[in-house]
Amino acid sequence: MSWGWLFKDGRLRPVLRAAIYTPAVLCALIFLGAIAYAFIGPSALMTPTPYPAVLGFAIAVGGAIIGAAIVQRIYLDRRSVASLGFAFRRGWLWLFGLGIAFGAGMQATVFGVERLTGVSHVVGFGTAAGDVRNLAIYGAPFLLVGLYEEMFARGYLLQNLWEEWGFAPAMLITSVIFATLHLHNPNVGANLWFALAGLFAFGIWSCASVRWTKSLWLAAGVHTAWNIFEGPVFGFPVSGLLFTNTVIAQRIAGPAWLTGGPFGPEAGISSVVSLALGGIVLYICYRRGAFAQVFDPREAYERT
Repeated sequence: MSWGWLFKDGRLRPVLRAAIYTPAVLCALIFLGAIAYAFIGPSALMTPTPYPAVLGFAIAVGGAIIGAAIVQRIYLDRRSVASLGFAFRRGWLWLFGLGIAFGAGMQATVFGVERLTGVSHVVGFGTAAGDVRNLAIYGAPFLLVGLYEEMFARGYLLQNLWEEWGFAPAMLITSVIFATLHLHNPNVGANLWFALAGLFAFGIWSCASVRWTKSLWLAAGVHTAWNIFEGPVFGFPVSGLLFTNTVIAQRIAGPAWLTGGPFGPEAGISSVVSLALGGIVLYICYRRGAFAQVFDPREAYERT
């Protein structure tokens, strides 16, 4: 009897390791969630704005996703943890900062597209003190979301499916997974297929950035800034989540195929346009060698 379906290069097959990863994350999340709940206490969940609960949940989810990825990378994959993409080596901070700039720039492009097409109407601005307070409040959760969602989709899953089938199939599969993970978000059904398409496009963009930069840091920076500028800064819904007291207050009146409707720009053409333009700029940077000197932690399967 052949055991090729179970093992590859003396290790459990990468696709099976990827399949084990989600249950491992859930087990870790139950454990860490219980700890976070014990420290926060049930009273925090009864407050009008349960920020400690939100932050505690983000920490628990991030710890589960990143922790399970590291443990499996060491003991199941038997490959370097650095090859997952979050190595604190040469160029990592520059990549993260560049990602912040890309994320902010692409959301500014969304805002510009909707202003130029006449669907966005600015109706007010926040106060300086309120803006600083809100950005400080939302910054930590969105940073954690950027880190752990990238580790889940473009880190552990992408790496193992890449090893199993090559980059292109891994990119497509993980982008589909990333999009479907948002099916529980508010208002996703209002413009369902456009929402899935927009999230899929974001997944493709992030996978391409991992390939070109040899790292998750730029993707994590983009993800963090994308959410912060989309919601707390420009006042758009972020994957269906609404924000108040934003830096810019808008009234959106236009077709859902353009604006994304109540789900936000990720379900609209304006977001796809910004991703396309941002992708072109990133590719030009890659072709001109902008990422040639960053630390390269890749395994052999990534170099082919």
